[in-house]
Amino acid sequence: MKKLLCLLLAALMLFSMVACATGGDDPSGDGTKDQGTQNEEVTADPNYTCDLPSDLNFKDATIGILYADVNNKGDELVSEKLGLGVVSDAVYERNIAVQEWLKVGFDFYPETGASQVANSQTLDIQSGQGDYDIIANGTYMAVQPAMEGKYINFTPLENIDTSKHYWTQGYNDMVTFTDENMQFLASGPIAISMFRFMYLTLYNKTLFTDNQIPDLYETVKQGKWTLDYQYSIVKDHYVDKDGDSKASEGDFYGFVTGDTISVDPYMVASDLHMIVKDGETGDLMYNAEALGNLSDLCDKVQLLYNDASTYVYKGASNDDVPYNYIIEHFTDGNALMVTTMFLKMETNFEALAALSYGIAPMPKFSEMQKSYYSYVQDQVTCFGISAVVGDTERQEMLAAVLEAMAYHSYKLVRPAYYETALSDRYMQDPQSKEVLDTIFDTLYFDFSSTCSNIFVGCVIRDNLRPILSGKKNNVSSSTRSWQRQVERHLTTYNEKLMEIMGG
Repeated sequence: MKKLLCLLLAALMLFSMVACATGGDDPSGDGTKDQGTQNEEVTADPNYTCDLPSDLNFKDATIGILYADVNNKGDELVSEKLGLGVVSDAVYERNIAVQEWLKVGFDFYPETGASQVANSQTLDIQSGQGDYDIIANGTYMAVQPAMEGKYINFTPLENIDTSKHYWTQGYNDMVTFTDENMQFLASGPIAISMFRFMYLTLYNKTLFTDNQIPDLYETVKQGKWTLDYQYSIVKDHYVDKDGDSKASEGDFYGFVTGDTISVDPYMVASDLHMIVKDGETGDLMYNAEALGNLSDLCDKVQLLYNDASTYVYKGASNDDVPYNYIIEHFTDGNALMVTTMFLKMETNFEALAALSYGIAPMPKFSEMQKSYYSYVQDQVTCFGISAVVGDTERQEMLAAVLEAMAYHSYKLVRPAYYETALSDRYMQDPQSKEVLDTIFDTLYFDFSSTCSNIFVGCVIRDNLRPILSGKKNNVSSSTRSWQRQVERHLTTYNEKLMEIMGG
């Protein structure tokens, strides 16, 4: 059996390496989808063809990879052997394929959190030790060090091409700076968290039928799944299930959500951006023109949050990535629908399996909005080369490692997680699989939502949470108080980026 497994793995690796080097079989598509989750014919689409030379040989060089082993992200990078599950096996095969092709070895350095990764990277740079070549960290903690010069700019490197669609293009756009398109971070299927940390609406199909509510599949398909529509079916569905004569956690609600990270998707889902880029210079700019629409969004979200048929889990101790209170409220049969992320479906699969459920994107702002937009939580992993690596040849080697990892992740890890684990296991019917594709094909990013931690003392994303989920619409006055502080931060970062660009 061991020999057979080795032969199968060797054959798989050979196939992947030949395809990457020669432009072999790759999914086709029109080049506009980030993940290519639509049904694709097998063609030699250059967007998915790896152009690295087939004869690269880095002579068993060891690559130090620092990463955050927290919130189901460690298994994006590390798998010790075959036989631990379809996704783990794909990660293992990806790592072996890259190491065998480029003749490198990996040393993994786990940290217990994103801030610890950032601190260890900084100390490694300051000491000149150089233990950590590649840094994998949550975006919210990686962006500020990137804008301070602690990562290598990918743009002049020959062995990485982030325009390839095994990198996520919307993410690239968000973290590309100045008119010279400097890019220090990248992500894509190389990060399973790109799938796991995406938000969705989960609804109980049986209860929809019992309450004579049309299934959301047709509503989504017709482009009519909006905040107004969600409110119309949520209201008037409160039941004092635990009999204590007051609204409490044990009761039934039309909608269950949280007031912390569950608020974050609304900005992206409504196509609102508080930070934009100057079309000519690429400078980051505060977008005061968004305030009118932001106030309208606040009205809609507050109406939903303050209805008697909505239950809100309050604070980061109830509504953050590690916690299951919202999804458990749903699996207990006490919610018509909830806001959650795919990670929660994965970690609560057995309880979900007892229900008949469906999925929908986060609702649009209005029917006039041209598309649904799907938000990925700001802890999604990104990858970069530490600035401690001063040697150009080593930078090119590390660029090749990232490029090969991204390519083989698209070929091996993406189908293992998306098509096998997520689609086949968690989607209960063909309609849900179709909606799943809609959600992932509308993957979207916003700087003020994902990268807002750079604004020390004025984190826009965090500041919007209590406003959007609150009882009084004071968006206009609040944002006026932020604007000057945010603009000062942006001036500082724009100047720092110009310094980096100038060498």
